[in-house]
Amino acid sequence: MARPVAFRSAGVEDVDAILTLWQLGGVDHDEVGDRFEIVTKLDYDGDLFVVAARDDKVVASVMGTYDGHRGRIKRCVVDPAEQRSGVGRQVVAELERRFVARGITELRLEVWADNIGAQTFWSTMGWEHLEDICYYTRSLRTD
Repeated sequence: MARPVAFRSAGVEDVDAILTLWQLGGVDHDEVGDRFEIVTKLDYDGDLFVVAARDDKVVASVMGTYDGHRGRIKRCVVDPAEQRSGVGRQVVAELERRFVARGITELRLEVWADNIGAQTFWSTMGWEHLEDICYYTRSLRTD
């Protein structure tokens, strides 16, 4: 029988484990950029960056953030060995609980069009796919 999963806010001690998890989960990987994103997130809405650990091993993580208008969910990743175990649903439920505790009740997230598994996951979690929104991006980097 699988040991229970414990949920907590991510900490600096989790950075390497989260990077490893993201690699296992197939997240596009940029060691320097991803590390910077994680460490920066710990200082901003760190209580909304949740990890799930089983036997002290990080098996899932999800980033939440708040822009003053809506909560956003980013980088929800579950170790492939733990997928379909319910830990993804549990880590999202924990993040949603934290949003509600802060009075944040309107949420958004983005999923790549070719990530059918993620689209299925979010749909089964009760999230609505909005056909009428186009997502734009722009980089202001100069390097």
